[in-house]
Amino acid sequence: MRSGSWLLILSLLASAPAAARQSAGGPLLRARTLVAPARSGEVPPLALHVTAGVPTLLQLEAPLPPSTPSLPVDEARIQLVPLSPGSWLILPSTSLAEGEEVPLILEAGPNTEPLRFTLVTRREETDVTVRVVRAESATEDEAARALALHLLATPPARVALIWPRTVASAPGHNRVRVESVLWMGQRFFATASVRDSQKRAPPWRLVQVRLRATLADGSHLEWPAHLVSDSPGVKGQRYVFTSLLPEGTSHPEVALDGENAPGRFHPLPEDEEPRP
Repeated sequence: MRSGSWLLILSLLASAPAAARQSAGGPLLRARTLVAPARSGEVPPLALHVTAGVPTLLQLEAPLPPSTPSLPVDEARIQLVPLSPGSWLILPSTSLAEGEEVPLILEAGPNTEPLRFTLVTRREETDVTVRVVRAESATEDEAARALALHLLATPPARVALIWPRTVASAPGHNRVRVESVLWMGQRFFATASVRDSQKRAPPWRLVQVRLRATLADGSHLEWPAHLVSDSPGVKGQRYVFTSLLPEGTSHPEVALDGENAPGRFHPLPEDEEPRP
């Protein structure tokens, strides 16, 4: 099938109501917007969910630079069809095996860190469109960082936060968890702790916290939180991550990423009182 035909099918799927994007027994077809990490080489690659017979449109939004995509040289199951500078169709001929990850790298030239992705297949969902955007700078980031550092410097027993309970943990690592969340309008501050349960094992390091929220049209917005940490102690390490929940989004979720192991999303509790 020619790329024009794939693009027509893709546009029809992407324009369908979110609730109607799941065929009988098939995966949920999603539209996602990903905020590119500032230092992509220091965090796990972003996962793109692909399925045989379903084209996935990957778009880099300006001012992200045009890039050249590359797959492993022996990878013949996945076709990349360029549509325009910074835009490709990903066409898998077969679905990937459970747990299999295929790296996809977007090189933008000298002195520019490449964007790293992994292609995976999940039975429950498939990406139809994925927009990758650059993070916007916020004037209040420094003030938020100062408050996050203050929370880290305060003994845990003296910090009165709402929802003082575990709300998420990294898969396979019971020693890392989000313990509490403080909401201040649209901004939240969450405290996470890492406890080294195996003395001989290397310490598990939290390198990134990703957030996900649902837009009014049913699509997902995903972005990295601002993460600060204190010095490692005898029993582990504490972190605080913070972000603004964008207007018009709901159902915030959080994923905790280790150096080579991206976490799964878990619901992030919201205020008991509705935010303005």
